[in-house]
Amino acid sequence: MSSYAITGASKGLGREFVRQLATDPNNTVLAIVRNPESPGVSELASQYANVHLIAGDVTDPKSILNAASAAAAITGGKLDVLIHNSNAVDAATMSFNPSQFPFDSEATRAMFEPSLTTAIYGGLWTTNAFLPLIEKGVQKKIVHISSAMAEVDLIRGTGISYGVAYSVAKAGMNVQIAKYAAELAPRGIKVLGLSPGWVDTWEGEKPSAVVEGDAFMLKQFQTIAPSLEGQIQPEESVAKSIQVIANMDDESSGLLLSHNGNRENWF
Repeated sequence: MSSYAITGASKGLGREFVRQLATDPNNTVLAIVRNPESPGVSELASQYANVHLIAGDVTDPKSILNAASAAAAITGGKLDVLIHNSNAVDAATMSFNPSQFPFDSEATRAMFEPSLTTAIYGGLWTTNAFLPLIEKGVQKKIVHISSAMAEVDLIRGTGISYGVAYSVAKAGMNVQIAKYAAELAPRGIKVLGLSPGWVDTWEGEKPSAVVEGDAFMLKQFQTIAPSLEGQIQPEESVAKSIQVIANMDDESSGLLLSHNGNRENWF
């Protein structure tokens, strides 16, 4: 029997992690969400008896500490795998190149804040809150969902100059992961950055601007992956990611790996 806690579980990849892990009745799945009444994940909780909804906001230290306490009450004070999936961006400025950021300290901080708060600060608070449970678990694994958009070689190869705050935050997350791996190795705890691939998590009909943006990004990605045809679905991404998590070992701890389990095939 394995226990999993997933942050940002109300939609997208987080919800799909909950769904796939819950299909094994031997798993205990803790869905950490800001609003436990969110329709998508609450439906999963009603469908699977092994899914437990826990209120928790990774951007609020007290909230995520309370979520860890609630999780401990369910699992007997232990946890096998923590998946920090929460993510946020300032959508209005995702298309900005670095030279387009304004000479305005408050405005610039506001553009970076959503990504930094979820990836860096939220990653710290969530990991530290659940660490006592992980130490008592069997698998002792911590996974942060990151992105190859933070990889310098990918940026240089594709020419992708936008998504600055998101990429910088994920790069910081990757360094933070390596630091955790170095610190926690003596305790037998493995920490991994996991890039889920280029995943279509849009719900409903895409606006024309999003469709155009995806087509533009596809052409850039094809400069390093000519056979790429488009985005993958959450089902495929999560299924492969779960396998990567299952294969985590001392050698991979501290790295950023793709959903394909390597550092080459990011898509």
